[in-house]
Amino acid sequence: MTLAKDESAAAHAYRLIREWITSGRYEEGARLREEELAGAAEISRTPVREALRKLAAEGFVEMQPRSGALVKAWSSETVRDLFNLRALLEGYAAELAATRVTDADIDALEAMNAEMIALAERGEEGFLKTFSETNTAFHCRILHLSGNAQLEAVALPLIDLALIMRTYRRFSSERLDKSCGDHVSLLAAFRARDAALAQAVMRAHILSAGVIAARTEN
Repeated sequence: MTLAKDESAAAHAYRLIREWITSGRYEEGARLREEELAGAAEISRTPVREALRKLAAEGFVEMQPRSGALVKAWSSETVRDLFNLRALLEGYAAELAATRVTDADIDALEAMNAEMIALAERGEEGFLKTFSETNTAFHCRILHLSGNAQLEAVALPLIDLALIMRTYRRFSSERLDKSCGDHVSLLAAFRARDAALAQAVMRAHILSAGVIAARTEN
C-alpha cells in the first residue's frame, strides 16, 4: 500500500491499522502481529510498533506483556462510561453549534441524514458500514461547528472508539429509524437556534445508543 504524499512510515502505519480496526478487519480482542501488519502495510516493523503505541495511548489497542498488542475489548461498564462521556461532550457541542450554524450548514447535515434514512430503508447488503460512516461524519461535523477546537480534539477519538464497537450492527431497523429521527429533532433545534433543546436532544440521542451498546456487549 503506497504512502500518501508527505506521509511518514509511522503515520502510514497508524492510519492503516486504525482503519483496519474501525472497519472490523480486526475484531475486539484480536492479536495485532507486527510482522503481519508490516507486511500488509508494506513497511518495516519499527513504524508499526510506533503506530501501535500511539493507538494504545488513544484506547484502540491494549498492550499485554506476553500477548503483545490486542484490539481493545470492551466491558458493558466501559461502554456505558464511553457513551456517558460522549453525551456530555457532544451535548455541549450541539449547544454551541446551535448558536453558530448557518442555514447552509443545516442543509448539509440534513442531506447526510437523508442519506442515512435512504440507506436504512433500502437495507441493501453491507449498508450498515456506509450508514455508520455517514453517521460518524454527521457527528464529527457538529463537533466542528461548535467552534471549540479543544472540545473537538477531545471528543473525536471517542466517536472513533464507538466505531470499533460497531454499535449499528446491534441496532434493529426500528432503532435505526429512531436514530435518524433524533437527527431530525436535532436539526429542528438548530433551525430554531435553540441551544438548550439541541443539547438535550443530542444527550438523549447518545445515551439511548449507549444503552443498546452496553446491553449487547459481551
